[in-house]
Amino acid sequence: MPAGTSAHGDRYPETVLLRLITERGRPSVKVSASEEASGVSLAGPSGTSNTYVILEAKGTTSALTLKNEDGHEQTVKP
Repeated sequence: MPAGTSAHGDRYPETVLLRLITERGRPSVKVSASEEASGVSLAGPSGTSNTYVILEAKGTTSALTLKNEDGHEQTVKP
């Protein structure tokens, strides 16, 4: 994916993105890599909208974010 700017105005670098989708077309697994960051995202099954896990390494920091469908979210940073 080419470099660009997000809807929030944040710049993002050129990125390689692999998406694994369900038979209903939901992107349940995403793996991304760029010179600045890499990450893995696992989304809940079809019918959910806020259940996910994100593991990210950006620059010299890393984080694991977990969110349940009920809205409870936790981020773990070393």
